[in-house]
Amino acid sequence: MAQARLTNVRGPGHESLAVPPRLRRFTAIVVGVLLSLSLPGCAGIGGSTEPRRGGPASVSPARFDLQRDAFAFANLVRAQNPGRPGLFANYCIVMTRAANQFFRFARFAPERPSLSADGYRHLVREVLAIGAWEAPRADAERVVIPGYPNLYEFSRAHETTLKTAFGSQLPSMVHWRNWRVSFPLGPDHQARVAEELAREVAAGRPAPLMITNFPDPDLLNHAVLVYDYRVRSAVTEFLAYDPNDPTTPLAIHFDPATRGFWIEPLPYSPPGRIRAFRLYSSSLL
Repeated sequence: MAQARLTNVRGPGHESLAVPPRLRRFTAIVVGVLLSLSLPGCAGIGGSTEPRRGGPASVSPARFDLQRDAFAFANLVRAQNPGRPGLFANYCIVMTRAANQFFRFARFAPERPSLSADGYRHLVREVLAIGAWEAPRADAERVVIPGYPNLYEFSRAHETTLKTAFGSQLPSMVHWRNWRVSFPLGPDHQARVAEELAREVAAGRPAPLMITNFPDPDLLNHAVLVYDYRVRSAVTEFLAYDPNDPTTPLAIHFDPATRGFWIEPLPYSPPGRIRAFRLYSSSLL
């Protein structure tokens, strides 16, 4: 991690003015936060073009399913679409949060008559207005989306409505929850994250996750939605909905021996060690 260091300041006559330790710590924190807020979100600025590996998760009907609960359209990577105007890019946090909100707070009713475009816009805004950290609602309390069997089919038919409801991509590019990107998240913290992810998805609650390799030159800052996991040779493989590729689960590996996360090659990022922290686990984080 890039870290600001202030050991002394040269004043008039080049005398050395010691900076108090408390001020040095405060300055380092401020610089770290400013760096993290200015970092681009939603994947890297370059990266490998190798395809990812790993098969689909085995999930029960009550659990998150990419073919049912993901958006049909993708968040596009700018580096893979140079010069393309009107690009729908840098929406990874927004889409991860929204997929989680629809899974927790909406219910699709294909047997009911379809609504007008205005009617669907109202329902989408109602779902997205619910705090993403709130517990999943019972069926009777969910926002009912009539005329479609699931989010995938609904988003395929109403892509423009959803993209308009998402608003600006700034919450993905410059988000106050991202201050942890520039901080060294140690092995103990990463082990706790892995335990929390396993606990959440085992209970049927997908967990939004930020993954980062900052300050690697081939920068990766990306949000995904972890919905399943499996253990292979003592390594836990978490499976996540990737807004950049809604049809293929992204595999995030946790090695208990090193207490660290790593990923395989992605179309927009090279393989290697990453740090991970949860998003929307509360109203503050």
